[in-house]
Formats: sequence, C-alpha cells, structure tokens
Amino acid sequence: MNREIALHQLLGRTVRDPDGRKVGRLEELRARIELNADGNDYVVTEFHVGSFGAIESVAGAHFARLLLRRLRRFAPYERHSIPWDRIDLADPRNPKALDTVEKLRARQSQV
Repeated sequence: MNREIALHQLLGRTVRDPDGRKVGRLEELRARIELNADGNDYVVTEFHVGSFGAIESVAGAHFARLLLRRLRRFAPYERHSIPWDRIDLADPRNPKALDTVEKLRARQSQV
C-alpha cells in the first residue's frame, strides 16, 4: 500500500509511544530515492525523533546543536532513530511509535 503524506504535516509533531508517553518531536526523516521511468519517488526509511526538536526547527540545526551541548547538563537530550515501519501514521497529526520508550532507548544503546 502506497501512501503519501506531506512533510510539513509531520515535522515538529509530538510522537507518543503505545502507552501515550511522549517520545519526542519528529525532527527529521531519512529517505531513499527510487528512480522510475515516470519520475522519482522519495521513500522514507527512518524517522528521527528528539526531545528538543522544537528548538532545532526554530533556531536552525547548527545553532541548536551548540545550544543543546550546553543544556545537556540540565536536561538530558534523547534522540531516537525509528524505522519507517515502527511508526503509525494513520493520523499524521498524532504519530505514534509502535515501541515503548524503553524499547527505543534499548535500541539506541545497541547502535
């Protein structure tokens, strides 16, 4: 099943886990380009969700990373790479991770 969702509908949205706990905000996504005879398609491979996603979207990535390094002492920053098939986008305004926060943290520690 192919489904298209506008990028602006997703970026900055809060992602929650199956228990309703906040995972973070959708900061960016990774995609691969599929070349077709009738045009190119961008296919999402993973989503990056972070606890300070709003800062990055307002301040810009470079400035936000500098700021986040300083803020880490006061508020821990978490970023999760979530495979495309582990997020439910049935309602693009309320994306849901299919794994709990604990499982996402365990996956990040393995990377």
